[in-house]
Amino acid sequence: MREVVFLALAQNELDDIFESLEYQKKNKGYIFIEEVEKMLTLIRHYPNVWSKSSEHTHKCFIKDFPYAIIYQYIDGMIRVVAIMNLHKKPIHWASKSVSEYATCRIANLPDTMYTR
Repeated sequence: MREVVFLALAQNELDDIFESLEYQKKNKGYIFIEEVEKMLTLIRHYPNVWSKSSEHTHKCFIKDFPYAIIYQYIDGMIRVVAIMNLHKKPIHWASKSVSEYATCRIANLPDTMYTR
């Protein structure tokens, strides 16, 4: 299966969204993560199916949540660039500094993301 790599910024966004949703309603954050995992599984199998959001990125909408996974498919690897809030300016992640784009390797999403 194709490897998924989260940029550090995208990982931080995902963590923040999870915590915010859990604060709003118990288990809502976990439901969100389940949807993200489902979409990442589909992206792994069909990386070029989703529409391009720029020359090098694709946008995959997350079911039942106002977020999208922004990713690149390069050399057989999926690189998650951002978890974009669809209610905010769509380019907020593109203005971050290069140092914020260090990568985080995600092998097992639930264990890796939320065991602080």
